[in-house]
Amino acid sequence: MLEPRSPRPSALPRLSVTPPTVTPPPPVPERRVAFRRAADQTANEERTFLARALDALAADAPAEERLAALLALLARTAGARRAAVLADGAERRAAVAIAPDEDPSAGEALAAWLDATAERSRAERAAARPASVSVVTTAPATAPPASTARRTSATAGAGSATGAVTYARVAVPRSAGTVLGFEFDGAARAARLEARLPAGIARHAAVALAIVTAQLAAERDASMLRARDAERDRFMSTVAHELRTPLTGLRGYLELILDGRVDDPAVEREFLLRSRAIVDSMGELVGDLLELSRLESGTLELEIAPFSAAEAAGAVAAALLPIAIERDIRLATDFPPRLRSATGDRRRVEQVLTNLAGNALKFTPAGGTVELIARFDGAVAVFIVRDDGRGIGAVDRARIFERFERLADHEAVPGTGLGLPIARDLASRMAGDLDVASVPDAGSAFVLVLPGPTPVPATALTAALHRTLAGEEQRLEERAVLRALSA
Repeated sequence: MLEPRSPRPSALPRLSVTPPTVTPPPPVPERRVAFRRAADQTANEERTFLARALDALAADAPAEERLAALLALLARTAGARRAAVLADGAERRAAVAIAPDEDPSAGEALAAWLDATAERSRAERAAARPASVSVVTTAPATAPPASTARRTSATAGAGSATGAVTYARVAVPRSAGTVLGFEFDGAARAARLEARLPAGIARHAAVALAIVTAQLAAERDASMLRARDAERDRFMSTVAHELRTPLTGLRGYLELILDGRVDDPAVEREFLLRSRAIVDSMGELVGDLLELSRLESGTLELEIAPFSAAEAAGAVAAALLPIAIERDIRLATDFPPRLRSATGDRRRVEQVLTNLAGNALKFTPAGGTVELIARFDGAVAVFIVRDDGRGIGAVDRARIFERFERLADHEAVPGTGLGLPIARDLASRMAGDLDVASVPDAGSAFVLVLPGPTPVPATALTAALHRTLAGEEQRLEERAVLRALSA
């Protein structure tokens, strides 16, 4: 007889299994950070810098942006605030990078120091002109900082410090006079430049900077040529227009007379007088064009010598006095002693002052006053031509010094539109400057500054010009207030 089987369990019991514990192996040291030999570390840093420099050099961006990126990379590598490069080749050029919101004068100061302290012979220093400086702006977002690991020594020259700023430079070997300059926050950072910038990195930087600097110069030269071509086309078109318009009127007057269509002798005389005036204006235009051509080509000869400021201004006032009397305008003068002298070409200075005072007489209404003033601001000679005409708006003050540029409300006044550009160019050729202060409905004051009897730095001339313009602006504003109160 079969025995009954026991019931089969529905599910087997689950066994609990504990996973084994595996201890991780010790970390493998990163050879790119901890090197057994200093030579390996230096080689890795050079490869890293070269890779980043090639990335910046091959970027699809204008040369100016690539140059700024390279200079920013070089500054970060050296631990400096900014970096600059000086290349002494066929043309002595320097480049420096600044932050987007930074004053360009800080970068220009570093470039000027680098140019002044570069190792040259006394003859080379005397013959060479100051390097042309290109100030480029770095991008707001910068690349990750370079490795700050220990570096081997390199040849560097430490400069002088101005306040908290310390300059230092590195002459790149076998680079045809290329010098790298740096601005540090203090002398302590500058002292570590040798350890942070090995010779290999300096050579890589010099090569990359030389390539992109040459590209930047080529781009700027091409842009300048395009701008000159456009300016030349506009100039030729304007000259053709300025000559064609009076010629059309002259031909009309002469044809009327030659065809016998003018019976009245008085009308015929009036037409002839108008024709002569047209010929005179065309002659004045041709003379201004020749003067402008000589200025641009550098063939204009100037006789620079000390002259009496009072005598030159007095000769201009004496020549214009009949015109002022005819137009019922008071011509006032204020001159220093005759022994006070300025330096320049006296004939050209009188030409500039005649142009300024003649314009003042044109735009001053009858019964008004034109003042011709000569004085000295320290060692700077200052000539002022002040009128009480309609004045010039702030937007139009720069336009009046452009060629053939005439304001809308000045069309009725005869002129070629070349007098003021020529006057400013002449002032610049004589190491001076010319500018204007003006207040609408109060008048204008044109200011010419020239060196005195001794050489004057350009900064002193600029400061004297700005002081005079500020004083004239205040005087004209006070005149505008008085006129408003009297009205």
